[in-house]
Amino acid sequence: MTAGQLYEAELPVKKLPRNVYPKGPSLYYVRKNKWTRLCRIDAPEEELHRELWKILSKGAGTLSGVMDDFVANRLPKKAMATQRDYANIIKRQLRPTFGHMRPDDVSSQDIAVYLELREKKGHGPAGNREIACLSSVFNHGMRIRACNVNPCYGVRRNTEKPRTRAVTNKELRQALRSAHVSLRRLLWAAYLTGFRQKDLRSIKRDQITVDGIKVWQSKDGKHEIRQWTDSLRKLVRKELERSNSDWVFTNRSGKPWSMSAIQSAMRRLDVSWTFHDLRAKADSDHETGLGLMRRYNRARRLRAVK
Repeated sequence: MTAGQLYEAELPVKKLPRNVYPKGPSLYYVRKNKWTRLCRIDAPEEELHRELWKILSKGAGTLSGVMDDFVANRLPKKAMATQRDYANIIKRQLRPTFGHMRPDDVSSQDIAVYLELREKKGHGPAGNREIACLSSVFNHGMRIRACNVNPCYGVRRNTEKPRTRAVTNKELRQALRSAHVSLRRLLWAAYLTGFRQKDLRSIKRDQITVDGIKVWQSKDGKHEIRQWTDSLRKLVRKELERSNSDWVFTNRSGKPWSMSAIQSAMRRLDVSWTFHDLRAKADSDHETGLGLMRRYNRARRLRAVK
């Protein structure tokens, strides 16, 4: 055993950050076969992370560097929709506004002023989402010792009014008449089940059970089974017959729906309500929903006779 190996053997074992390795009495950051010394192997953990941050941020020490590390190491652990939204927020809003600042120079007042400006421009709710993203960046910065506090904590967010748009039976019937068969069935499935858009378009064949449709809700991960009704069973059977896809609800090409495709289809439908509004309608009409489907089918038969 060499002197370096003996020295390391006498030290307590601790988990090292990624790409950090011991060599002799020191710790090194190794990247592309280049060994950069960080500190002594027995140095306090705070010193290790401080020296590592200097290398990772290339000496800039700005919030933009923390955002880069967040996008590379923390963001991939979040849901795909969150990854997409946060990446856009960082690129379009946060980096241009805060990227040049040192993390500990950003104050709670800066956050409050930002929210006020976004509200004055008519983007109050969007400002809330952006500060939520920035708060995640600061939390990550604290974990890698790039900053001491999260200035987003304790700052009151902009007031948001919940959507109160109620879709009427007439509006839903008109949309069902106008929509292509693939969108029509997706809309009706949303009404019959009350599932979120993401959960609905993600349903696969193996989630169709004897008892009903089995899903794990994307928002909280909770398991839920929507029991069969005559209308829902008939609808799902038709969709399974229409396509050989692994997904139950597919577009006119037999491929799984994407969020952007649904948004485009709803714009072409030219309605004053959103896909999400059907969830509230399903909740309020759960006792009478099947009656609406019967009225819709009866109207189709009458038009066919004429």
